[in-house]
Formats: sequence, structure tokens, C-alpha cells
Amino acid sequence: MAIKMERGLWFSFIFILGLVIVSLLLYLLLGTAGKGQPVSVVWHDHDGDGRDSPGDVIEMDNGQIYLRLDYVDVWKGHQALNPYETPPETRDLDPRWNGYYLQELRYRGELCYRYLGWDRARELYPTLSSNDVIGLVGQPESYPDNPFLSLWNAKESEKNPSYKWYVYFEKHEIKKDKNGGQVLVLTADKGHGLSHRLEISLQNQRLLFDHEVRNNGEQEVPYINLLTLPANRIIDTAFGPPELLCSRNIEPLGFSDSYTFTVRGEGLAVSGMLPWKIKRDTRTNYFTGGWWILHQHGLMVWKAVRLMPQAEARFNLVATFSDENIYSRYDRYLKQNGLTFEKVNLDEVEKYLVSNVPRTITREGWVYHAYEWPTNDWHNEMTGKAFMTMFYVTGDRTWLQYTINANRFYLEKMRWNSPDHPFFGYFMDQTVDTKQRQCFLWSQPYNVESLLAEYPLTGNPAAREALLINFEKVHSGLMWNPEGKRWYWRAVVDPATRPPKLIWKDDLNTFDACEFGIDVMLSAYSFTGDRKYLDRAVEAMENQLQVLENYGLLLEDHAGEPSVNVFAFAAKALYRLYDYTGQEKWLKEAEKVLDAMLMSFVHLDKFPDEFYWLKGGVARKDGDWTGQFGEPTTGTDSSVATAPTYIPWIMEALVAGYKHTGKKMYLDYAHQLLWHTLEANKKMKEATGGRFEFCGHYNTYSRKFYEDDDGLVVVSNLYEMPYLKIFEKGARAEHFDLQEIWDGEGRIRLVNPTNSRLKAVVHLPANWKTVQVLSLGPIAEYFSGNMATGGAPVEFTRSGQKVEFQTAPMSLYQVLMKE
Repeated sequence: MAIKMERGLWFSFIFILGLVIVSLLLYLLLGTAGKGQPVSVVWHDHDGDGRDSPGDVIEMDNGQIYLRLDYVDVWKGHQALNPYETPPETRDLDPRWNGYYLQELRYRGELCYRYLGWDRARELYPTLSSNDVIGLVGQPESYPDNPFLSLWNAKESEKNPSYKWYVYFEKHEIKKDKNGGQVLVLTADKGHGLSHRLEISLQNQRLLFDHEVRNNGEQEVPYINLLTLPANRIIDTAFGPPELLCSRNIEPLGFSDSYTFTVRGEGLAVSGMLPWKIKRDTRTNYFTGGWWILHQHGLMVWKAVRLMPQAEARFNLVATFSDENIYSRYDRYLKQNGLTFEKVNLDEVEKYLVSNVPRTITREGWVYHAYEWPTNDWHNEMTGKAFMTMFYVTGDRTWLQYTINANRFYLEKMRWNSPDHPFFGYFMDQTVDTKQRQCFLWSQPYNVESLLAEYPLTGNPAAREALLINFEKVHSGLMWNPEGKRWYWRAVVDPATRPPKLIWKDDLNTFDACEFGIDVMLSAYSFTGDRKYLDRAVEAMENQLQVLENYGLLLEDHAGEPSVNVFAFAAKALYRLYDYTGQEKWLKEAEKVLDAMLMSFVHLDKFPDEFYWLKGGVARKDGDWTGQFGEPTTGTDSSVATAPTYIPWIMEALVAGYKHTGKKMYLDYAHQLLWHTLEANKKMKEATGGRFEFCGHYNTYSRKFYEDDDGLVVVSNLYEMPYLKIFEKGARAEHFDLQEIWDGEGRIRLVNPTNSRLKAVVHLPANWKTVQVLSLGPIAEYFSGNMATGGAPVEFTRSGQKVEFQTAPMSLYQVLMKE
């Protein structure tokens, strides 16, 4: 008995000792894992003089988070860019404005942010003036990684140039933390009464900024501190006062391909377009004074204080990185907030749109577009293509006639037809005088597409001639910038001279000019087969890879802000580039741009009950919350508006995305956006007593509709209807320029309206076992009354639920399920 007890005691002792050892090992293992790699800070002294100076680099790393800071030479940058200014700008720049800025940020090796730097910027933007390149490459006032004075309704002194409020930290030191790791300390004193100390530390998956500002003067200083972490890709929280109804409830988020990060701190934590600077003339309007916006996205913490004489204030930002990707994180946000996608009845929506088309078409044949200009014949959306999409579904020649009538107007009234005009062969925005003085790339693609849509049925020689001239003009005419390898944003003529004389061309490197030019070049290649057009499209996009890395550079217009339409059109152009080159990289870039746009610009949020219909609303831009002198900039271009007029562009991108990927997410968003469009129409009809119904814009600041019927929300939305219907049947064709139609149970019709031989990759419904592919012949013959009842068999290959076959130019095909 004693022996058994003794054995039991020994067993218990050994068991307990084993638990202790295992616990100790786990403690050591987890403790080591928790601590991670010690923080390392390395200073690369460029000239070996032992002092912080231009060319120096600081690298900070803990095995998870990596930072690189470069010492900028403000004067070098000014000299490099300034020769292109007219007249040259003079500034009292001196070495005291030099200092460190954030050059690169990575998490687990993936790029979260990268700044171009001077040398690369000069290579990419050789023809830009310093004013126009300023937010892209970092003139003194351009860099946001340090605190500066600005935000909603914040006012800046008109006496000092704005770059003097920005802090480039000119000195550094490295100190030890309690764990033996290293902490980077940056200091700055620019001689304006404020001195700065910024401590940067890394703790596992956290990046910490602790900022101390001291008022060395004898007067109280109202101080607004904005600690920012720039990021290549974000979800825009569109922050602003609550009454704007555009502040999203989602946490501020930045992301890379596989990871996400957010920020918090003492103050308002947000993500969005970073404020940039105030122009010299701050008393006039948005374009000639007041706010300009930094061409950069970021996450930030804002806090305002009153700094007493000889007193200090402290500010902080904590960025936390996560191994959760953006898709999982966004889906979790939706579920936690009980947010689901609305669904519409596609047959009912189509019936509503079709019944209202006659109300949108003017006597001259163009579709009325509600916009803030004296005339309303703006043609920047896919009216002709939408009409012809419906024609191919129904065979009703009314749709063809709508297209012919509209194209006649565009050719006669919205094209420069005089050979001695500098803009000969280009299409114009509108017939209003101010627009006839200016030529833009954004006016080209949809005029081109409208003419192309008609051509397979009419073979219109006037349309063909206009297309060929336009293709050549866009390829190498006055709007092409051979040195910059992209297109100019705008050209301007003096209308008083006869013939009009070209005055100047603007190269703002706004990405919209580039994507529109690329789209025209792809259409030109498809129509003519001339390889030079495809080469030009590839060349231009290859020169914009930095934009595909940093979405803060997806810029639109003179305002230079990323916008939902630029994102949408970029996705479409990238999908088409993939279709015509077969290069997978364009397919991957298209999907990333499209997904980022949906999560950032479509406000899938909870709204107060009376504004329930704003769910799924679209903000056009993300910079207009910066209303310095009271309310934000508003109107039809504003980000504080919900803008259904831009939804068709998103739909076009969603159609392209679903055709290539079959992602359910794209169908969900398509239904949500249609639901919002219809609800906005109902609300405007109620608010105006039935005078207006087709809502193009609703301003969430003024709580008012733009009171005019916008025909584009009716006509352009016809484009996606046949696609959404067949997608929901489980079928799709991958090429963007091929149109797939559900032709009744067991039948798919496929249209190749282009002048190219295209490979059709058709995904079949799950229950289709055996199929046959038939050629129905040329489009013109088929719809001239010789509609084939049978058709010639076509060879195809099949892999699972996917069939592949070649399509002839301007021809029709049918895929049949065989019993």
C-alpha cells in the first residue's frame, strides 16, 4: 500500500514538474513571439559628414513594419521643377526648410505606401510645371507625413506661404526603449515660434507617432494638429460635419494586397484625401484660390488646441497593422452593422427605364443631361452604346434610330469639322461657347463608342471617316504629349482669331486624360487592326504604373482629386487592355481598382430613417469636405452629393468585372446601385411635386436635389440590363466587347459588334450538359430581315462549364443547350 502511494506521489511530482517545464517553454516561446524582432534604426549618412543633410536616409524595421525616411532638399526640388513655370515663381526657400519625410512604408514586406522622389518624378513628369507637379512629387508644401495646419473650416494666415506650416524634421537621434530596441526621435525648429519633437516607435504590429509641440513665443497660438500616415490604398471615410450625411461609420482603413491597417489617437481619426495647401490668393474661388488638395490618400488624426505661451501640447497617432485582408475586414464591417445589399426586380427596372426613354430625348436627338452649364448636350456617357445594347436584345429598330439620330447631332454639332481648326477631328464636350474654346480627352471615348455602336448596322461612311480621323488625332495629334508619353488634359484656342489659334496646352497628369486616350486607342485597334494603336495604349498605361500602385493619383480634372468615375473608367480600360493583350497583370490591376472603388466610393452605410434611400449612394470626389470659408464646395461635381448620374459608369465597370471573374460581389453592388437610383428618383419626384423625376444629383449638405431631369440615369442604365439578366442565369462571356444575351431557356446569343476577330470564352449555366455553337452570320444581314432560324455549326472546345470559339467581325452567334 505504501509502495503504491509512493509511486502515486512520484507520478504526481513528475506530472507537475512536466507541466511546469511545458508552461515555462510556452512562456518563453510566446514571450519571444510577442516581443518579435528588436527594433532597428539605421542612419545612412550620405556624405559622411556626421550631420543630417540632403541625401541621408533613415531605415526603421522590427521584422514586421518597415519605414524609410529620406532627407529632402527643398531648394533642389524647386530648381528642378521651376523652369517650367510661366512666369517663374520666386520663394524664399533656404536650407532650414529641409528635413526628413516618409519615403516608404511596408508591412510584412508588402508595400503600403511609396513616394516617388525627385529623380523618378522628373523622369515621369518632364513637362509639368512645379505648380502642377507639386502634389505628385513633393514641393515644400506637398508632404503630409508630419503635422500641419489645415482641415474642415480651418483658416491659415494669408501672410505666410503655406509650406512654412509644414514640418520637415531636420535633425534626428536614436535612443533605446525599455526592451532594448531603438526609437527614432526627430526634431525641428523653423524659427516661427513653434518647435517640434516627433518620436516614432514600433511595437510588434503597431506604429506609434508621439508628437510634442512647444510655443516658444509670448502669445497664445490656436493650433490645429494633423498627424497623417499616407497610404497607397484606403477606404475613404469622407469625414466632415455630421450634417453632411457623408461621414462613414467604418473605421479609417488603409490596405495592401494581403493586409490592412487603421489609426487611432486623441482626436478625430479618419481616412481620405489629405489636405494640401492654400494658394497665395485665398480670397477667390476653388480653382484660382482657396484650397488645393494634396494628390495623396492617407489616414490621419486631427486635434485642435490653444497653445499658451511657453507651453507644450502633445498629440499621438497609433497605426495598428493586421493580417486580415481588406475583403474579410469590409465584410465583417457590413455584418457587424447589419448591412445587406438591396435587390431589385430586373424586369420591372428595365420596363421603367424603357418607358421613360422618350422623355429624355430632345428634338435634335441627343439625350438631355442635367448639369451646371448653359446648355445640356453634354455627351460623356454611353447613350449610343446603351441604345444598341437594347437593339441587339429586341431587334426593335427604334433603338437603332435613336442611335442614328444622336450620332447625326454629334457629328454635325459636337465635332470640330473645319480642317483649319487646331481641334479638327476631335469631339467637344458641349456646344456652349466656353467648351468650344477647349479640347479635352474625356470627350472622345463615348462619342467614338456611339459611332462604333451604329456602324455594324449602317456602315455609315461619315461615321467611318470621323472615326479614322479621330483615331489618328488621339494617337499622335496635338493632345498627345510625346515627351510625357501620355495625353494632355486640355488644349485652349483663341476664338477671336480666324482660324482660331492654339494658345496653350495643359499637362496636369490627371489620369482621366490617360485612361480616356487608352480607351480610344483600344477602340481604334479593334476597328482598324493597326497595331500602332494597341502599342500606344500599352505605352501610355506602362507609363502610369505609379498610379496603379498609389490610388491617390487616380486624378480627375483640374481639381486633381481621385473620383469614382476615374476609378470606374480605369477598371474598364484595364479589363479591355487585358482583352486585347492577354497580359494577366492588367486583369489583376483592373480587379484591384474596381474593388477599391466599390468599398470606398459607394456609401453602403446606415443613414437616419428619413434618408434611408441614401444607402448605396455615390460620392463623386473625395476632397470637397475642405470647405475653408463655410460650407464645402458643392454642386454637381461635389463629393458631398450623392450622384446617381455617375452610376452608369460604375455599372460599366461592374459588367466588365463580372464578365471576367464571375464575382458575386459585383452583382450585389449592381442591384444596390439600381435600388438607390430608383429610390432617388422617387424622392425627387416627391420633393418637386412631380415636376422632376430623374435624379442626377442630391446635395447632402444643402439637403436639396439638383432640380432637373437627368436623362442619363435612364438611358445609360439601359446598358447593363441585358448583362445583369444573363449573369443571373449563370452565364457570361469574358471579353468586354462581346455582348452576351439570354435568348430564352437553353439559348445564349453572342454579339461581336467590333471589326476584329475575337475569342469568345463563354461560361455556361451549371445545368447545361451538352451544347452546340452556331454562327448566325453578319449582324447587318441578320437584322435586315434575314434572321436565321438555324445557323452554321461552329467548332469549339469545352472545359467543364466553359466553351471557347472564334468569332468573326460584326457577327452573331448562338450557344444552344442540347437535350
